[in-house]
Amino acid sequence: MDIQLANTFLTVLATKSFVSAAETLHVSQSAVSLRIQKLEDLLGKKLLERSKGGVTPTIFGEEFEEYARAFVQLWDETKYQVSLPDGFDNSLSLGCQDSLWPELSSVWMARMSEKKSNTAFNFQIAEHESLTRHLVRGSLDMAVLYSPEIRPGLNVEHILDDRLVLVSADNNFTDVSDGGYIYCNWGAEFGIAHARWFPGLKPPQLSLRIGTSMPQYLIQNGKSAYIPYRMADDYVADGKLHFIKNAPSFPFPAYATWALNKDLSKIEFALEELRVAAKDAPWIEL
Repeated sequence: MDIQLANTFLTVLATKSFVSAAETLHVSQSAVSLRIQKLEDLLGKKLLERSKGGVTPTIFGEEFEEYARAFVQLWDETKYQVSLPDGFDNSLSLGCQDSLWPELSSVWMARMSEKKSNTAFNFQIAEHESLTRHLVRGSLDMAVLYSPEIRPGLNVEHILDDRLVLVSADNNFTDVSDGGYIYCNWGAEFGIAHARWFPGLKPPQLSLRIGTSMPQYLIQNGKSAYIPYRMADDYVADGKLHFIKNAPSFPFPAYATWALNKDLSKIEFALEELRVAAKDAPWIEL
């Protein structure tokens, strides 16, 4: 399949308009229409529906979207790998969840780039599911994740322990049954533990998954939620948030995850530097 076709399809989805997609791609509207028609002919399925409300994907278009994104991502990664800038003879593609960047992955990245000046590093911060997909498809060499999925072809090593702790910007907040509590989605394991610990809790009005933006949201709105200790400690030290005494905390370990078919020497180097960065990370004191 032509990469141009996949990219055009994704642009139409993003803009919800053939006209806007044409403007974004700097081509005519008829060129966009022809590309989509060619793609639909190639796949033998209708992918998009036009209406007064805009362009929407058909059921086949929804299914194809994930593959199109993977195809474009893999193509971009391939271009990156085979077109290294002058002065570089190797590359590493890495990633982490956003809450693992400030005190761990940023240190990890700095250590590696200093030691391997001839290596080009490509680092991304993304959601757990996105990082896992990139690992499986080979566009990432290694990622640091909370609660990684155990899949064939992937290897996992425990890196450090964190805990999910209950914090609040409201001095009167005492318990999750209070109206100011927000459920922050930290994955299936936390969801199960949370439900077991608070079996009678009614579903909170708000359920968010906004990563490192969560503390600021709590502060700005006077709300409360469970967040990783490493994310909370600086805000607590500054007096903007406070820990809720006697509230349960939940284990939240982080792991390195990598594909088994990757260059072993690159993986061993990245893994060793990650271990050192984790060892030097601030200790949790609850």
